[in-house]
Amino acid sequence: MSRMPEVFTSKAKQILLENLTNDKFGVSELAAEMGLSRSQFLRKIKAVTGKSANMFIRDIRLEEAVVLIEKDDDTASEIAYKVGFSSPSYFNKCFHDKYGCTPGDYKKQAGEEGVSGSEIKASSVPNNRMKVAGMFLLFVIVTVGFGYWGAKLAKPEEAVTEEIAIAVLPFLDLSEMNNRSYLALGLTDNLITELSKIKGFRVTSRGSAMIFRDSVRFYSEIAKYLGADLLLEGSVLTEDDSMLVNVQLINPFPKEEHIWANQYYQQSTKILQVVSDLSFSIANEILNATQPTKPQQLPEVNEKAHELYQKGRMLWLTQDIRKDKMKDAVEYLTSSVAIDPDFAPAYLTLAECYMALDRLVYDHAEEQVYRTNARAAVEKALELDPSLADAYTTKANLVGKLDWDWEQMKNLAEKALELQPSNSDAHLVLSNYYTVKGDYKNAISEALTAKLLDPLNPRTLSFLAERYYIVGEYNKAIDNYNEVLELFPTFGFAMHGLGYVYLQQGAPEKSIEIWTELQDLMRNKPVAEFYRTGAPFQDCIKFYMKGALKGQDKYCCNQAVVSSLFMMVDDFEGTIDYLKVAYEVRNEDLPFVLSYPIYYPLHNNPEFQKLVNEIGVVLPQSKLL
Repeated sequence: MSRMPEVFTSKAKQILLENLTNDKFGVSELAAEMGLSRSQFLRKIKAVTGKSANMFIRDIRLEEAVVLIEKDDDTASEIAYKVGFSSPSYFNKCFHDKYGCTPGDYKKQAGEEGVSGSEIKASSVPNNRMKVAGMFLLFVIVTVGFGYWGAKLAKPEEAVTEEIAIAVLPFLDLSEMNNRSYLALGLTDNLITELSKIKGFRVTSRGSAMIFRDSVRFYSEIAKYLGADLLLEGSVLTEDDSMLVNVQLINPFPKEEHIWANQYYQQSTKILQVVSDLSFSIANEILNATQPTKPQQLPEVNEKAHELYQKGRMLWLTQDIRKDKMKDAVEYLTSSVAIDPDFAPAYLTLAECYMALDRLVYDHAEEQVYRTNARAAVEKALELDPSLADAYTTKANLVGKLDWDWEQMKNLAEKALELQPSNSDAHLVLSNYYTVKGDYKNAISEALTAKLLDPLNPRTLSFLAERYYIVGEYNKAIDNYNEVLELFPTFGFAMHGLGYVYLQQGAPEKSIEIWTELQDLMRNKPVAEFYRTGAPFQDCIKFYMKGALKGQDKYCCNQAVVSSLFMMVDDFEGTIDYLKVAYEVRNEDLPFVLSYPIYYPLHNNPEFQKLVNEIGVVLPQSKLL
């Protein structure tokens, strides 16, 4: 057997140990020392060790911390710095995550018991999954066959109060021609929405769950990725106007166990009724007495209208946010509401698609059309169905980002969470609210909650990284952006944001390195080639700006981003000019971009202060945390 993997990891570990005390020695630096590009190193370390690059580095630092704890009398803070952690509190958290106790407790237990770190981990940390599995024995029934409900093991007074984490995996389309995938995806989406409304469940958001569409991973592996205690999976078989839905609930820990199954046969016009019945059944069996006595009776939906809605919704859900795809989605959804003008979900998705198109166009007049249409669609959705949590979230984004009505934005997001406690987007809206108000502790907290609910959505993970950048926690920002790029190597927003963090850390060469990868991804060959010439940082930015500022061929149509480019070349007048343009067109990124550290030099500029005050932004006070 080849020893190449062992040689590779040994070399990487040795290089890291030689730079152990350097808290800025991370993935990019280690890749360079190994003679690899950053993306090559990410892929290879994952293939060889099964770990992300960040985890590989962190584990080595923590293992060295154990050595120091066992032989030295240094404090935890001193050891943190010795093994390359810039924050003792972050070191303590990582140590606890790996070993199940604080460094102080570790030293005490090791001294008293004479055991190794792995033994302390095994003996001192309760296995949460085992606790959950044991708890399920009290209240989950096992049904044999389909459609039968046996007697519950749990009594009403034993109803569960602890939150259960559940993930709905994408349902399979088993139709003969595999041409009803939109129906299976729609059923998945609706189930996530309905289960998210139930108190006692923490439901993984659709953005993360959809990643496992067509996945062949073990259930236990999927559950670990999603932080889920239970997995719900199913399939849809359609024939003419009827559908057969098979569904099963799986407990993946400690040993895979199929704990409940059922089958639903309905006309396809009654898909929403299937969703209602199914979500009720699951909640009733797992949470027992906390649920209503019978499922809600829902009206039938026009079959053609619903089919068009599902096709448009599928384009939206797959997150393939391209102008042509969104226009196709709008066409489907417009046709849907023309057939059934009382179908609220179609109006909601129509509003979301219009908002996506707003971000994809260059022309301000076209932007205004999409914004007007989005407002009308979301208002119609709420008029038809005031219980649609996502409609409140969508409206919150509109009134916040475009009207700068921050209090209404907050109220709408809170209403969404009342209706659907597991709504990750509502937590992102609240994080935006707190960022604008200068309450960075709550801004981070809301972003972390969104990550808990949507742990594998690159947009959510990048959002959290951006929050850390805003508050000056640059190492955490880098860690989170790297986490995104390890999972999604071509996610451009993470590459873009990572470059800003490196620049703020005083490493412009790293900014250019990651932005070169971004230009390659965007097939922007002239810029990528210029970046590779080794030209000074500001020359690189000026070259990019030539393209960013010219007509319809421009690389960037976001005025807020362009303003930051002027900051990079020390042209404060140009920065103010573009911020004013962003203000005039109501650029939706502007209120949050103003808090970026790159604008610190303008904090005393009267024109900058005027913009900030008119929008209602509370600026950070240089170093924050």
